Amino acid sequence: MDADRLTEKILQKISKEELERRMEKKIRESGGLISREAALAIIASELNIDIDEDYEDEEYNFSIRDISEGQSNVEITGKIVDISEVREFRKRDGSVGRVRNITIADNTGTIRLTLWNDQVKLAENLKVGDVVRIENAYVRRWRDRIELSGGSNLIIEKLERYREEKYPEIKETYTIGELMPGMRARVKGEVVAVYEKREFKRRDGTLGRVKAFILRDDTGVVRCTLWDDLSEIELNRGDIVEVEGYVREGMRGLDIQLGSIEILERGKPVESPIVDTSQLPQYLGDVVSIRGKILRIYPPRTVKFDDREIKVQEIILMDKHGKVRVSFWGGSIQKLSNVKEGDTVLIKHCKVKSYLTPEGEEVITLSAQSYSEIVKDDTVEVPDHPQELVKIGEIRYLDERHKRDITTAGRVIEVQDIREFKREDGSTGKVRNIVIEDETGSIRVALWDENATVDIKEGDIVKIVNGYMREDVMELNVGRYGEVVINPEDVSIGIKRKFIKELERGESAEIRGTVVDYIKQDPILYLCPHCNRRTTVDEEGRYICEECGEVEPREVPVCTLILDDGTGNILCRLYGSSVEKLLNTPREELREKGEEVFKGTLGEECVFSGKVNDRGEFSVRGVLSFHIHREIELLKKIKDKVEEWTSHG
Repeated sequence: MDADRLTEKILQKISKEELERRMEKKIRESGGLISREAALAIIASELNIDIDEDYEDEEYNFSIRDISEGQSNVEITGKIVDISEVREFRKRDGSVGRVRNITIADNTGTIRLTLWNDQVKLAENLKVGDVVRIENAYVRRWRDRIELSGGSNLIIEKLERYREEKYPEIKETYTIGELMPGMRARVKGEVVAVYEKREFKRRDGTLGRVKAFILRDDTGVVRCTLWDDLSEIELNRGDIVEVEGYVREGMRGLDIQLGSIEILERGKPVESPIVDTSQLPQYLGDVVSIRGKILRIYPPRTVKFDDREIKVQEIILMDKHGKVRVSFWGGSIQKLSNVKEGDTVLIKHCKVKSYLTPEGEEVITLSAQSYSEIVKDDTVEVPDHPQELVKIGEIRYLDERHKRDITTAGRVIEVQDIREFKREDGSTGKVRNIVIEDETGSIRVALWDENATVDIKEGDIVKIVNGYMREDVMELNVGRYGEVVINPEDVSIGIKRKFIKELERGESAEIRGTVVDYIKQDPILYLCPHCNRRTTVDEEGRYICEECGEVEPREVPVCTLILDDGTGNILCRLYGSSVEKLLNTPREELREKGEEVFKGTLGEECVFSGKVNDRGEFSVRGVLSFHIHREIELLKKIKDKVEEWTSHG
């Protein structure tokens, strides 16, 4: 473009001062991406001045963004932003081949042209910055990107006259905002994150090394990758560097594959305020340091995203104000290799994040950064892990916040088999249900994944740490943040074996006796799912609730027995899974067998746990298996009581 001639045409319409003002504005609005010549051309176009008259048949109007896979006989014009050396390779027939790549760009994008064998001569007199016209190329896909390749009649012609505004400016140093894939560029900026160096095996068996960091300037951020010897260079957050390398399109944006790096200025050490867990909400989105005791270190797990998989390992950190979860992603997991549960530490430089529970509660978490550190600190004063056990009967009355972090304990009265299931991501999960009780009630507990495989037996005392309740479901869950402790020394459950004669109303106890009679009744109760009233069946077989009308009933197994232990007898009422366990009959079969199923209980010796209600009946919470060794131990403990009763007649 003849800039002087175009300037003369523009000055015929506006003043020199106005032209200069407009040019500065155009360059400023583009963030410095266009040259003065390009700004001149834009202004001329706005003033309806024809700038194409001197360039007919020189350049194609077809743009790089118009190129698509499968096209042939492509004719395109572009500026060379990168040109490789000639590389030799061995063909399948044993002969030597040659290859060279040229990357061209216009203002719509970049594309690479690959020259094979004799075609490499077409680029002998070309250099970066030349504008070329390419004819008779075809488009192919290579490693998830399209590129140009030439047939036998490929033509590359260097243009002497072209419109400067159509192409990016070639600079000695670029800003990050000016980078395009396929170009070779030099960039200056600040290191804002450094990732751990990792080693890998190449296809030929040799060991490679790679390290990445994030570079920032006033126009944006870009990922930079250091390979092999360059990966040994020590970098820190805050360093000012100048890098040079090949720009390519990565999975998460542009990535500069570095050929060189120069550290211009070392950054100051990263500082972040040391806070406690009570202060974290004030620092949401900021980076902080925190002291505390490591309560739990969970096993690493893999998280799947749309474009990648990444490992994460989490810990629970506690100080005198509370607990917080800290996540370590990817290579940062290595930072946990030198610490263990129970250590008191200072964790430097964690980002404060939050998420909302299904109930709308905000939960604060911490995420370790690539430059985070874990330092053992014996001066940290942290109280022992609180052992304030919530009684099972009180769980239903907890507010939503406390239902997300429950520590309780109980005796196991039922253990179900482990079940496997498929998650949405295709992985296999495990779950096992148990029922535990204390003197205030019983509750079903769902153990997930690694907790499902813990060796638990009926009669064990278990402590659940960091359990949570699901919304509107009376079930305690133990997920990856929870812990199951079997038979802890510091926990005892206030349920004692008692003779029927000793029982008092409102008391929870365990009793043993022989079934001497049963109440004749249907083994299935049909209850209204809304108000829990018993339903009746009309002439058409419909279930009717006197309060709610026609309903689809909830089926509940029921059984009423008379138990005698020699000191007295008591009416025992059983419901749900306790009935199925006692009768060793699933719910579906109970419907068919009717009341005849109860006959098999006569003369059976049973061990029940439960509570005496206001009517003097025993409401059974659990049916315990009969173990002779356990019975012998219990008999030893109550021997003195038996002798006392005997002595008093």
